[in-house]
Amino acid sequence: MAESMDYCIIGGGAVGGILAYYLHKGGFGSRIGVFYRRNDSIKAVEEAGGIIVEAGGDPYLVPVTPLHYTTPGVSCEFVVNAVKAVDVPSTLGLMKSLSRNSRAVVMVQNGFGSLELAEEEMPDRCVAAGVVYFGGERVRENYVKHAGGSSIILGSRRGMCQGLMDLATALRRGGCDARVVSNIDFYRWLKLALNSVVNPLTAIAMARNRVVLLEEAQPLVDLILDEVVEAARLHGFNLDKRQLVKHVLNSARNTGENYSSMAQDLARGRRTEVDYINGFVARTLESAGRGLTVNKIITLIIHLIEGWREHEGHS
Repeated sequence: MAESMDYCIIGGGAVGGILAYYLHKGGFGSRIGVFYRRNDSIKAVEEAGGIIVEAGGDPYLVPVTPLHYTTPGVSCEFVVNAVKAVDVPSTLGLMKSLSRNSRAVVMVQNGFGSLELAEEEMPDRCVAAGVVYFGGERVRENYVKHAGGSSIILGSRRGMCQGLMDLATALRRGGCDARVVSNIDFYRWLKLALNSVVNPLTAIAMARNRVVLLEEAQPLVDLILDEVVEAARLHGFNLDKRQLVKHVLNSARNTGENYSSMAQDLARGRRTEVDYINGFVARTLESAGRGLTVNKIITLIIHLIEGWREHEGHS
């Protein structure tokens, strides 16, 4: 029997759980389906009665319907893909199935590549990006800790669609500062600049975000952002280096006690999104004839750590 959901979230990690929290509090519809790859995750969420989101120190139960990636016949008004960028290709079939009658499909991955893939695979749908500015950690299968920040910027490169405006309204009603913009790629570049510095430096140092504020980090911040500005220019975007530095350092200061998603991934032995962040910058510059770049070296270092963790986990 087909199930109809108001919101379908693919991936019940930190970002997926926090978005479910805001959507439930928004009160537009009560049917939130969260799709998981592992049956253990489904069982844990069922036993808890939903996802527990700790926000401001207080636990809040978000009643969701946990579903497996292979569950057939589900239709959704809105689809949000919240898996890591490295996992997006494996969710394309599910995303197409869920979004047959959807009003909007939103990709909330870091970096560049995931939105482009979804656009290519679903040329007839309202595919949009969500640039997330909130932190979180999935503590257990059914428990997510909201670590600060509360905004998301939404936009489609295919023009405005009403569904996206309504989704933003639902998120705002739930306490998330959501807005829709016409130039989403500009905001994706701003977020990439932030991610290209904070994520790998915290991951390599295995430190909280405040490590970026150290004097020893500043030469790396400058080198990374110089290349981000150069890569953005090749894609038609002029970014102000001084403003980027301010943006990165202010964000690191405001989220100083958080661990970045990349640091969390490495700590848990998972593959990171580095190829979609620093790797994307490096490939852009390489295609323009640049030789070895700092972003390339950083990408290789992160892959070395990934490989070592994977080797140790299987030995």
